[in-house]
Amino acid sequence: MDKSFFKTFAIVSGLACVFLITNVLLFQLPDLKAQSADFVYPVYVTVLFFYAVCAAILFVLHFIAKKNPGQTGYIFLLLTTLQVVAGYLYIRPVLSKTIEVPAEKVNIFVIFMLFLMLEAYFTTVLLNKKQ
Repeated sequence: MDKSFFKTFAIVSGLACVFLITNVLLFQLPDLKAQSADFVYPVYVTVLFFYAVCAAILFVLHFIAKKNPGQTGYIFLLLTTLQVVAGYLYIRPVLSKTIEVPAEKVNIFVIFMLFLMLEAYFTTVLLNKKQ
């Protein structure tokens, strides 16, 4: 592994910590604290799930970029598709739950989008390196 991988991993880990702390503090607000008691998954489990998937995807992309840089974009598309499937399977109990206030659904969607943006950014960096 090279320095760029460790730098990427450190940035993603740091941002995941920021997302986690922000999310936990957000659900300490009085209105949201009552809603978070009914969540299927604790707030930190959702962040850790998407962080683990993001880190795994970035690890594979760095490995592919070293071995076969021309396939990095295609592998990103494949892994992102698998991430969406894994995310759907993860949140299926949340989607099937009938609730009046969809705070958990919105929270999971926002976390998913944040980690997806991180993956897309670092994949763009990888793709631009080979030029």
